[in-house]
Amino acid sequence: MHLNLVYGTGLTFGPPKSEKHQDILRIPPYRRVDIGFSKEIIKEGEHKKGFFKHFNSIWLSMEVFNLLQINNTVSYLWVSDVSGRQYAVPNYLTARQINAKLIFSF
Repeated sequence: MHLNLVYGTGLTFGPPKSEKHQDILRIPPYRRVDIGFSKEIIKEGEHKKGFFKHFNSIWLSMEVFNLLQINNTVSYLWVSDVSGRQYAVPNYLTARQINAKLIFSF
């Protein structure tokens, strides 16, 4: 089993092509939890029969990325209205994802 915990503090940002002192907005903190489980199906050095005799080892892994399904902001898209005001629209990373992996070693 493996567990990955990530926390990043929010960075300051502002409109594009602006001076550093105009960076008055702050990205929300980045938080993420990943968990995974692995199982060795066929162990190296084990006596194998039939189809499996061609492999040294076989691993099966299941992982869940973004376990808590937190909407983390990765960047902002800047949109201007007709009067020239700019608005920051957040771009979010993916929600929870499940990953399955089967590894064959020859």
